[in-house]
Amino acid sequence: MADEDYKRRRDIMTMNLAIHGPIEVPFEVPNGRGVKHIDKDQKKAFLASLDDAGLASKQGCYIFAIRASRGYRPWYVGKATRSLRQECMQPGKLNHYNAALSKILKGTPVMFFVAPDGRKNKVSESVCEEMETFLIQSAYFMNPDIRNIQKKKVPEWKIRGVLRSGRGKPTVVEQAFRTMLGL
Repeated sequence: MADEDYKRRRDIMTMNLAIHGPIEVPFEVPNGRGVKHIDKDQKKAFLASLDDAGLASKQGCYIFAIRASRGYRPWYVGKATRSLRQECMQPGKLNHYNAALSKILKGTPVMFFVAPDGRKNKVSESVCEEMETFLIQSAYFMNPDIRNIQKKKVPEWKIRGVLRSGRGKPTVVEQAFRTMLGL
């Protein structure tokens, strides 16, 4: 009985979010050489692809990253408390994206989104805030050159094999601990 009550409370308290993407961000290379750049035309094309993916009116968080041969490198994390369409391609954000593109020679810019799945669009502001902080800290751990200025302070502790522990295969005990906590 207590187990059923816990599951019911957990389902009520939990906001179910899903990862969407990666969606490629169009860019241009002026004169066919030089630094990659996202301008108004590429912004418009990207927002159209956001509409096509059914994400434009959703709230949530987004991560601008560069995909290269070794995976993805996060460069900017943001939150959208109005809608992803209204917030992820604002002029200030484009400045961050273009600054990141100027630092790399190879790779394709992409965006990941964490937003409600299905027909739901809304995410509470407190959930967005908490999620953005977590994502910035996680992205900063992977890329200390991340463009975000605030919320980068990563807690000064880690649990080897469980949380912020870097590379390496967790031991049997560490894996059991992760499983126990659902990490």
